[in-house]
Amino acid sequence: MKNLKYFMMAAVCGLFASCMGDSYAGTDETAPAPYGNNGLEETNVISIAQLKNNYASYISTDYRDGNSYAQVKEDIKIKGIVTSTDVQGNIYQEIALQDETGAIIAAVAQGGIYGYLPVGTQVLVSLKDLYIGNYGKQAEIGVPTTNKNGATYVGRMSRATWDQHYKILSTGNKVEPTEFAVGSNATTWDINQDGGKLGIIRNVSFKSSNAAGVDTTYANANGGAGSVSWTLNEQDSKTVIVYNSNFADFANSRIPTGKVNITGIFKRFNNQWEIIIRTLDDVQPAGKVDPFAGLPGTGDGTQANPLDITRALAYANSGKADATEYYIAGIISQIDEVSLSYGNAQYYLSNDGKTDTQLMVFRGNYLDGAKFTAADQIKVGQKVVILGKLKLYNGTPEVDAKNKIISIK
Repeated sequence: MKNLKYFMMAAVCGLFASCMGDSYAGTDETAPAPYGNNGLEETNVISIAQLKNNYASYISTDYRDGNSYAQVKEDIKIKGIVTSTDVQGNIYQEIALQDETGAIIAAVAQGGIYGYLPVGTQVLVSLKDLYIGNYGKQAEIGVPTTNKNGATYVGRMSRATWDQHYKILSTGNKVEPTEFAVGSNATTWDINQDGGKLGIIRNVSFKSSNAAGVDTTYANANGGAGSVSWTLNEQDSKTVIVYNSNFADFANSRIPTGKVNITGIFKRFNNQWEIIIRTLDDVQPAGKVDPFAGLPGTGDGTQANPLDITRALAYANSGKADATEYYIAGIISQIDEVSLSYGNAQYYLSNDGKTDTQLMVFRGNYLDGAKFTAADQIKVGQKVVILGKLKLYNGTPEVDAKNKIISIK
């Protein structure tokens, strides 16, 4: 009876496997993105600058002084590249979109947006029936939201609404910050036009926070809902601040004491610039030596610009690799083992999915560091971005153990 039971179970499993067919074996790279509204067409597309100009009076009106939003009743669309990421929690339920003319914020009541709209993703956004307005005079796309005092302004749309209004056009687009200022020099940016853009301020240092007892960390991880703002020695504290959420993963990380370059989303809040750093990678020592200078390949190891496999291999082989974690992008070319006992996997990445030039990923974890629970969670041919330390082990370049997958498709 026992053997008969196992025989029947095997037969049923085999039947299901055969019903799945060959289409279950791999990812169709030509298939539409599994997110958003793939029925949208690139018609009636205007620039972000045109959109902001069309709704300028609503964007410039404080909700306490008048109507600060309007519904879009015509069939118009914009195209923008995602420059923000909520991967470390400092950006919350919003997406910064930018084209060559400007930037705007899409407010969406959803977390984990980085999983399906990573930095560098170009999207088409249908604006009909959505609302254009402002929050703190920062141009924003969303829906009317009423606060506890009965005041209404443009706020977050639901995930279901957002899903019907955007389409992914492409991924992996290069995103470079525009220089906001250097040291104590005044910015040339226009607060009415440039709010929401990805920028960089160079050669500055942190001065003081607005929170009692917070004098060495970005924010207060034990402070509950709220934020901590830091001023800069070189800039007017009434004009430029660095804004950090208490819920950011790096809230209790120490503020650097020397000169730094700060990259982030430069949002407008009334007449002040708020620099929202996306990850700790956005704060770098000023004049830092480029560890990848002269190496072949592409990328600087940040999430916005991961190392390709050519550069990752060259860096590991250079003998200069240290304990720094870098983002690395590639295609799974070979899988040696997915250990369900230990919850990790050993596999290889290459630029083209072939096995002639590949990088070993040693005992890697699944998405966001979770353990593997099934052998088919990764497949040859999938594109991944991982985060880990590069090393040369007995002459073999590899990503050290305890690395993790950040995105997979």
